[in-house]
Amino acid sequence: MKRISLLIGLLLLLGACGSEGHSIQEPTFEDLKEHAHIVKSASESNVFVDFTSYGYTDDAKFRSFSGTEIESNDIRAGSLIDYEDTGAIAESYPSQGTIKSLTLYDDERSKRFEKGIAHLLSNQDTNAFIGYKLLALEGDELIIEFTDYFNADVVYNASINIETLEYETTQIRG
Repeated sequence: MKRISLLIGLLLLLGACGSEGHSIQEPTFEDLKEHAHIVKSASESNVFVDFTSYGYTDDAKFRSFSGTEIESNDIRAGSLIDYEDTGAIAESYPSQGTIKSLTLYDDERSKRFEKGIAHLLSNQDTNAFIGYKLLALEGDELIIEFTDYFNADVVYNASINIETLEYETTQIRG
């Protein structure tokens, strides 16, 4: 009888641990700021992120933050991603590299940020800017930074209201 009780207790404990391991917690803004990269543009064969245009290896792995498999065409301008590249970067401008794995942030917070960033990107000359990154979140105002493509000394901030999608761009350096 003790063995059965012990076995049942052990199974309940393992069950509780197992269900906890499958729960995906939404990343905090600080997590996103540290790990997420803003996609400037994307196609089925490449993605432009940070200061680099990346192609994909033939066996590139695409998944969402929640763990589901995705396709390269699920990535679009404004998406928040994390990626692993092959390490080889061509020193052209912009740089060129190859991605071997990519994770799309698909939690509700990231989707709201993506919508606001995509709105900004669709309403500005994206060829003129490069190196988008998350800076701060102040209430409903998402603040991102980006650089002039033709003059890396010129840096801008954009404050995007993630509810109304209104934005304001300010030159902060250069």
